[in-house]
Parts: sequence; C-alpha cells; structure tokens
Amino acid sequence: MPRLPRLPRRPATTEDEQIGFNGAFAAALTRAIGSMPALYAVLVIVAGWMALATWGPLRAADPYPFAFLLFLDNVVQLVLCLVILVGQRVLGGAADKRSVQTYENAEAVFEQIADLQRHLDEHDRALSRGVSLLETSQHPWIEQHRVQRPPQALDHAVSVNGRIAAWLTERLGSMWAFYLAAGTQVAWIGLAALGVQTLDPYPFAFMTFLSTLVQLIFMIVIMVGQGVLGQAGDRRSEQTYLNGEAILHECRRMKARLVAQDRLIEDLSRYTRGELIEDLARALHDAEGQAGNGVVRQAGNWVRGRRRWDQSPEEHKTGARAQARQLGETLAAVGCVMVPAFDPTLTVAFDDSEVLLLAQREHDRWRAEQPGAEHPDLVGWEALPEPAQARKLHVARSIPGLVASVGMQVIRDGRARDGAGEDDFTAAEWEVLQRAMMASGVLVGLAVGGLDSDEMFALIKTLREASVAHPRRFIREAAATSAFDTGLRPGVKYAGYLPFAEKTIREATAIVARTAPAELPDFREFLVEIATVVAEVNQEGGFLGVGAQRRTPKEVAAMDAVRAAARHDG
Repeated sequence: MPRLPRLPRRPATTEDEQIGFNGAFAAALTRAIGSMPALYAVLVIVAGWMALATWGPLRAADPYPFAFLLFLDNVVQLVLCLVILVGQRVLGGAADKRSVQTYENAEAVFEQIADLQRHLDEHDRALSRGVSLLETSQHPWIEQHRVQRPPQALDHAVSVNGRIAAWLTERLGSMWAFYLAAGTQVAWIGLAALGVQTLDPYPFAFMTFLSTLVQLIFMIVIMVGQGVLGQAGDRRSEQTYLNGEAILHECRRMKARLVAQDRLIEDLSRYTRGELIEDLARALHDAEGQAGNGVVRQAGNWVRGRRRWDQSPEEHKTGARAQARQLGETLAAVGCVMVPAFDPTLTVAFDDSEVLLLAQREHDRWRAEQPGAEHPDLVGWEALPEPAQARKLHVARSIPGLVASVGMQVIRDGRARDGAGEDDFTAAEWEVLQRAMMASGVLVGLAVGGLDSDEMFALIKTLREASVAHPRRFIREAAATSAFDTGLRPGVKYAGYLPFAEKTIREATAIVARTAPAELPDFREFLVEIATVVAEVNQEGGFLGVGAQRRTPKEVAAMDAVRAAARHDG
C-alpha cells in the first residue's frame, strides 16, 4: 500500500508569528488596546481631563483648547498607527503561511486522488479485460495547480509604489519602530523639560504637528497594505474555490467509475459467493467426517463414516451449504467476522465457552430446518448424545482453520465485543454519567471566573470527537448521547459549583464501578482529559497577556478536584 502524504500536525495561526519577546509583547499590546474596555478607558480619561481642565485643578496647566491633551492624543495616535502596522504585518505573515499550508494540503489531496484513480484503472483492467469502463479526463486545475505557487502578499507589490509600500510596511510594522517612536516622544518631552532643546517648548506644538503629519503618512501606508492583503486574499479565495471544484470533479469521476463497475462486481460476487459457499460446505462436511466415531481416511475416502463430498446425497449437500451460508451470522455471536485473508498472524482461537455457544447455535439451526423429520439427534442440546456433541464441538473449534482453507480469515470484531454500553445502565444512572462529564469541564472553566464560549466549545468538541473516535464503546455511547446538562444555575460561581461537581463525579464513578468495573479506568481518564482540555483553551494571567499560562494555579486546583472525585468509587 502506498504511504499516505503527511499533512501538517496543526493549522497555521497568528500565534505562530508571535515568537520572542517582541512578538509576544506586540500580541499582548494589540489585545489590550483592541478591546472595548480600552475604548471606555480612553473616553473616561479624555472626558475627565476636559472637565478638570475646564472647571477643576487642571485649568491652570492645560486650559481650553487643551493643548497638552491634544499633544498626548497625537502621541497615542502615532503609537496606535505603529501597533496597527505591526498587527497588519503579523496578519499578513499568518495569511501567507496559511496559503502555503492550503497549497500543500491540496497537493496531498490531489496526489491521493491520482493514486485512487490509478487504483480504479487497475480495477477497470481487471474487471473488463483491459477495456476502460468510463472515459473521463482529469480536472485541468490539478495540473495547473502544480505549476503555480501559493499566493503571497508580496506577489501583489509589483509596481514601484507597491514595492515602496511593502518596504515601509515591513520596516514600520515592527516593534523596533514602535520602541523608536515611543522613545523619541519621551526624549523630546524630557529634553524640553530640562531646557536642552528650546525649539519646541511646552505644549510642544512642533511635535504635535510632526506627529499629525506622520500619522497621515502611516494611515495611507496602512490603507495600501490593506489593499495588498485584500488582493492576496482574493487570489487565495480563487485557489481555494478551484481546489474544491477540482476535488468535487474527481469525486464525481470516481463515483461514476464505481457505478460502472457495480454490475460487473455484482456478477463476479454472485459467482464468487457461490464458489465460497460450496468450498465452505465441503470443508464443514470433511470436518464432521473427521469427528465421527471410528472414522479413518484411507486412499482419500472415508471408511465407516461419512461419505466423500462427491458421493454424498444431495440433501446432505444442501444442508451443508445452508450451514456455510449461516456461518457469518454464527460467528457474529462470539464477536467475530469472516473476511478475505490478509494477515495470517491475526489468528483466532475460540475459548471453551465460545466453542460451546457456536456448537449450540449450529445445532439449533439444524433442528429448525428439519421440521417433521425423524432423526435421533433432533433433540435439545442437553439431551444430545455425547458423541454427537463432541462432533459438533470439534467442528465449531475447527472453524478458523476451515475458513482459512478457503482463502478467508476469522478475526475479532472490536465493535461487537467492546465492553458495557448504554443498555447496561438505567436511564437515571446514564444521566448522572453524562452530567459528570459536563461537570468536569465546567468546574475548570469556572475556576478563573466564568465559563466562556471558547471553553464551552472545547468541552462540546471533546465529547463529539470521543463519540466517534474513542476506543471504548462505553465512552463513545456516553459522549454521543450527551444532553450537555451542566447542572449550573445562573449566578453560581466556582465555590458554589464545586460541591455539586464533586458529588456528581463521585456518584458517576461509583455507578461505573458497580455496573461496569472494567470501564472505570477509562472513564476516570476521560473525565480528567475533559478538565485538561478546558484548562488549556485560553491563556490566563500575566501582564497584558505577557507571561500568560495555559494552566493557572486555580485551574490546576480544579483539575485536582476532578481527579480526586474520580478516584472515589463507592
């Protein structure tokens, strides 16, 4: 089998651009300034300054028209322009990385599609003796995609003006430009206060004018950068659209080819199925002959026992074929399936209880198909003579070998034998189990204030993923049927929710320990996993986001509470 292309482990994000102290500081500054609390703070400060300068103690220092306030506004606006340029550069870099990642992902998908189409070509040749069942062509974009490069923001800075704008954005959109601007402003004020520079004394009219002029230039540069980002975004959108169109086209091609192959496969399947049933029936017949009392095989013939297959009466062959047709259903009773042989190391050996179950089911099936017949073995299993029981047990134990002799293989079906499920619990118990899963995440979310939308989304996403991907049937069913009942009442904080969460988790683990003890370790581990996922959704703490932690001490304490409650099993 060809090795599948490796895709990136995680998507490209803006956080990838926030590397080092400058990147982290820029991100924290952008988050702090780009928020509604920052807007409210600015409005309060400006309104308060104006009021104090009109009627209060600031009137002597900065009366109307508030020259110093105007100067401060210009300084802050200049700094904000630089912050916006930094953010624009970060967004552009992240968008470029996403573009490359999307391009590489599309290439991997196209490569896999091409491999699937080649595989279907082989099926065509095998099924139709070299004649193609469906003549179609590959979507032209797949070939064009290979010779094009992923769209980048710099691709649109092709003119002299564009290159100048790109150069300015690159140089000005950095934290060093921010430090330089802020340092220049502070130094200018300091030198004026010390009397070193007399060109622009308080209220710094020249610096105000200069800041306003620089802001105008920066604003234009920002708008040019937005235009470049917009054009690059349009190109990426166009490529993404064509990628999707090409994939859908190839999927339709594969679907059409599979439909064309259906009739031939059905004909072959009917023939193969008939041959398989015949081979299995013959193998079962031979196994029963080997198990007969005083039976030996001489010169290829059965002596003093069951006749050879080709010498057996037609009614016996019909019964053996019926047994062969029911073999798959019979194997399902012990959690096994019959598949074409693919790995001889995956051998199955039935234990005594499974052999007994298989033999009893086959005996019951045989009795049900003999209405009104007279035969000494047409009695219940318990009344069946010991030699007859031994013969049927021998055949049941030989099934894996018999199946292997006809090119098939018996394997365990994990879905059929995967522990407890919803049916093993009462409705009330099942509700407690589901509530405990929600409580494990909600408790951690409340540890640092309130449960926000990101944390709730992560909690629900974890349950949804577990409902299809968790290896244990018990966890899959519990997660899949969750009603997302948190038991959280309006206004309840962490301290008020903690007793409820601990009690619910303890009750849930006690229920599992009592009803399905084999599932308890996985259930405990899943509760802690939910708490961990919620704890690591948001970065908390730090100053303006700098030094923030994935898990705060409060979240760790909440995780420990979940872990301690989960250890309780009665």
